[in-house]
Amino acid sequence: MDMVKRVADSYLESAEGSEGARLRFLEGLWTIQSGVEAVDRPYDVPEAGAARDALVTGQPLFLVSLPDVPLAEYVEAATVIAAYVCEAAGLSEEQIEALERADFAAAITAKRLASAVRTPDAFFAAVAAALGVSESSPLTYATVAFVLASALVPFLTGPSGRAREALGEADLSTWRSGMCPVCGSAAAMGRMGERSEKQGGERVLWCGLCHAEWPYERIRCVRCGTRNPGSLRYTYLEADPVHRLHLCDECHGYARFVFEDELRKPLSMVVEDAASVTLDAVARVEGYTPDGDGSRSAS
Repeated sequence: MDMVKRVADSYLESAEGSEGARLRFLEGLWTIQSGVEAVDRPYDVPEAGAARDALVTGQPLFLVSLPDVPLAEYVEAATVIAAYVCEAAGLSEEQIEALERADFAAAITAKRLASAVRTPDAFFAAVAAALGVSESSPLTYATVAFVLASALVPFLTGPSGRAREALGEADLSTWRSGMCPVCGSAAAMGRMGERSEKQGGERVLWCGLCHAEWPYERIRCVRCGTRNPGSLRYTYLEADPVHRLHLCDECHGYARFVFEDELRKPLSMVVEDAASVTLDAVARVEGYTPDGDGSRSAS
């Protein structure tokens, strides 16, 4: 958390307007998550052989050994984060009232929570439906999903690190997917490593849900897996060459990257994810989506 705060504060020195407000809001959220993450919870670490077999067969490590997310603790985390969102996220009065009325303790049942790690999107949708979220309701799916995902992260980061340790010397570069090798979620973003005279920079993907990292080919779409260099390109805002979009013209998907060569501060992927979020709007304007709309699959 100390590193996250130092990096966030360095961005806040020059951040203005909505960017500064977003970072200040997220600093408060990260503090809440850090407190939840600090609790030492048991995790049945997968055996090295089983972990390596999962890697080779393309199965996320959490399918070998699923972390336990205690119902009462998770509900408490979600309730605290929901209250913080009401206080600091800049929602309208109508949205705040709707979120304050949301009964997360009733909507988050043990049965629903059991699916949260394997299929988080289905879990978010089930809880949102239980809360009465609809297209016309002031409580939106995006708000509910943000609360639920933010509450889930600190229960997964510790087990994620332990699961990766179980691999031992196994080479994560054999995992050729844009989906996380630990929890199975789509990569939130990536980083391009520092360059040397003999070779180009290393690309590494990062999971926003469990914070795992894994190597990924430099010339390959994160979303559909194409290696066609004619379909892949980077673009960025002139004022911010550190954060770039990797665009694919085959699936019309994209991924955000931070270029470490251009970075003049310590690296924290949690903060870089927040600092680069404005690129999502740039991608949408150009017709690209986070998941892509193509039918190709990574192989």
